[in-house]
Parts: sequence; structure tokens; C-alpha cells
Amino acid sequence: MKKNILMILGLVMIGFAACKPDDGPEPHVEPESVGPANSSLILTIGHNIGANDMVYNENITLPSSESAQVSRLSYILGHFYLINDNNEKVLLNDQYALIDAQKGNESITLTDIPFGRYTSIGFSIGLDSATNHGNPNQYSTDHPLSPINNSLHWGWLNGYIFTALEGKTADGESFVFHLAGAQNRLDFEMTTSIITTAADASKEAMVTYDINEIFQNPEIYTISTDGASSHSTSSPVTVKLIRNMAGVFSDFRVIK
Repeated sequence: MKKNILMILGLVMIGFAACKPDDGPEPHVEPESVGPANSSLILTIGHNIGANDMVYNENITLPSSESAQVSRLSYILGHFYLINDNNEKVLLNDQYALIDAQKGNESITLTDIPFGRYTSIGFSIGLDSATNHGNPNQYSTDHPLSPINNSLHWGWLNGYIFTALEGKTADGESFVFHLAGAQNRLDFEMTTSIITTAADASKEAMVTYDINEIFQNPEIYTISTDGASSHSTSSPVTVKLIRNMAGVFSDFRVIK
């Protein structure tokens, strides 16, 4: 009998030991930080007139030696891509910018860039024909190609103006150059060195746009004799300006 009582007491003590509260709550473990899946590039365009910063609605001297004031420089950028160190083209599809230089709207953030090393960047002033004449109502109101925000949209038939350059000469004559047409899209490819990683996923770069290069190289454009407006996508005015504009961009550099 005594043995049975001792056995019962022993079992009870074991039970109490098993039910003893633990030393405290489980420690909180922070979840592992998940880095970005892709990188981004903020590209800012610096607008110059030769070696000087561009000024608007103030007198400047053009390569023709004419004095003029520029009140508007607006254009569309698109068709961005990068060339990686394997010489493969990485397309950055459906990314566009409406540049309104006179308003200070001079940058675009390119997203969904795979991590890697890149040796060149390419882009266009203007659009391909399908995008140019596509349905603009497909875009959200904050999209660069939405006609609600993009005053360069002419309409479904004519598409978009690719570059709008407006102002007046010293004698008060207005000039209005609206350059458009898929055949007048200008493609650029510039050498660079961009390295993106999960630890360095947000990059910044600058490129220079020289307004002088609209009016020179290969030919000097003189507003008083060549014309103060463009009348069609194939007019001599349009053709001469577009040919010159092949050199407007230079000095692409990574700043961060």
C-alpha cells in the first residue's frame, strides 16, 4: 500500500514538472529582408545651347548668327534598351517620357532593369508607326502618351508630334517647328558603363541635349531663309532639321 502511495506521488510530481511554464515567450525573429528584384535608372537630360545652359524666353544666338528666343522645346522619348557585357540587347518595353524642357520636366525613371553590367544605352526621339497611330485611350491619365497630359498628340490620323520647337526671332517673327512622322524617328545609342546589383539597384545618369545641333551639322539652318515653320513630315524644313538632330545628344554619364 505504501509503495502504491509513493508511486502515485511520484507520478503527480512528474506531471507538475511537465506542466511547468517555460522560461518566457519565444523570441521574435525578424523576417529576412527581400531585396529588389530589378534595378532602376533615373535619366536626366541637361539642355544646353553650346557650352552654356539653355535659357528660355531670353535671347540666344543660333549657329546661323541669328538672335532668337525659344519658348518651347518638347519631345517624346521611347524605345529604350541596354546592351549588356555579353552584347545582348535588353529591351525596356513600354517606357516613354514626355520631355517639356521649358517647364523643367527633363527626366525619366526607367524600371525593371535586370541586374548586370551594361556597356551601351539606346533610345529614340519619336515612336514606331504602330504606337504612333495606336489608340491613345488605352493609356492611364498619368501615362506620358495619354492625350490628356500630352499636348504633342495630334490625333489618331496624324499620331504624335515627336519634337515641338517654338519661339521667335529678334525681329519678332515666330517660328514653329513641329516634327513628326514615323520615318522621322531618331534613334540613338550611347556608350556607358552601368553596373546594377541587389545592393546597388538605383542608378542615376545624365545626358546632354545641345539645341545648337538642331540648327547645324551637317548643315547650318537659317530661319530667315530656310523657313520658320514645318508644313509636313517630308517638307524641306523637316528633312533638314531632322538630319541635323542626329547629333543633339552627347556625354552620357553615370552620376550614381
